[in-house]
Amino acid sequence: MPRNKFYGFLASFFSILAGAAYIFFVFIEKSEGNFFYLNDIFIGSVFSYYTVAFPVALVSFAVIGTGLWIGLTILSIKVVPPMPELVEKKDTTKFKAVLLCLFSLSAGVIMVYGMYIKSYWAIAIPSAIIAIVILGAVFWVGLAILTTRKTLPEKSQEKK
Repeated sequence: MPRNKFYGFLASFFSILAGAAYIFFVFIEKSEGNFFYLNDIFIGSVFSYYTVAFPVALVSFAVIGTGLWIGLTILSIKVVPPMPELVEKKDTTKFKAVLLCLFSLSAGVIMVYGMYIKSYWAIAIPSAIIAIVILGAVFWVGLAILTTRKTLPEKSQEKK
C-alpha cells in the first residue's frame, strides 16, 4: 500500500474511532445493573468530560498557538525604521505584539487550568467563541452572495 493511502487510512480509522468514543462516552454510559442508558452530560463520567473537552481544546490551542506565532513573528522581524520627518506618530507594533503573546499565553494557561479542575466553563467559553466566529463567517458569506451584482448588464445578455 502506498504511503499516502496508508496515512489516509490511518486518519480515517482514528477519526471513526474518535467519533465512536465521543458518542459512547458523552451520550451513553455503561451501568452496573442495566445494559446501557443515556447519559446526562453534566453528571457523566470523567471520560464524558474529556471526550467533549479534547476537541474543543485542540481547536482552541491551535488558535492560541497561531496568535502566539503571529506575535513572535512580529517581534522577530527586523524592519528599517522610516525617516522621522515622514512619520509623525510613534510605532507601537512591537508593544502590540508583546500584548498578543501575553494574551495568547495567559489564555492557554487559563484553559489548561480550567480543564485540569474539570470546569465546564473551560469548554463553554471557547465553544461559544468558535461557534460565533463560524456563524459570523457563514452570515458574511451569505450576505456577500446576496449583495453581489451580475457580471454583465442585462442589455449585453439580450444581444447574444
